[in-house]
Amino acid sequence: MENQPSGSGVTWVPVAEFFVPGEPKAQPRVRVVRGGHAYTPATAKGFKERIYWEAKSHCPQPVGDSDTPIRVDITFFLKRPKRLCRKKDPQFPIYCTKKPDRDNLDKSVLDALTGAGVLLDDAQVVSGTLEKYYHAIGEGPGVFISIYMGRFFVAGEA
Repeated sequence: MENQPSGSGVTWVPVAEFFVPGEPKAQPRVRVVRGGHAYTPATAKGFKERIYWEAKSHCPQPVGDSDTPIRVDITFFLKRPKRLCRKKDPQFPIYCTKKPDRDNLDKSVLDALTGAGVLLDDAQVVSGTLEKYYHAIGEGPGVFISIYMGRFFVAGEA
């Protein structure tokens, strides 16, 4: 795909939306041990596997080709601490300003979507929102994922 022509834009076409229950886990940093051996701890493995299978069921084929811009909106619902489960606390989801960092949570999701074959490369993701909440009282932790494919248009064309 060439650069976007002047007077054009992109419209985002919905491809899939799904919720994956379970505690979101951030992608851990690569560790290096004596002797220079590098490995990635498996702390996010179960979380990524749940995303993998849910994504496969909603998107059995890759979204577009390697030149297709992709938007992924992700809303994380983290386990609510007991200190926020009192009757006087809000019942609805509330923003989580503590760890894990949202960029590492995002990396876990994009790695799982790439592993599932939904994305050919996570570099295709050019846009998207990331939000991080403690789940609502009475609900559980998980992640809501919306995937969109970009379609270019030129102003004045139908």
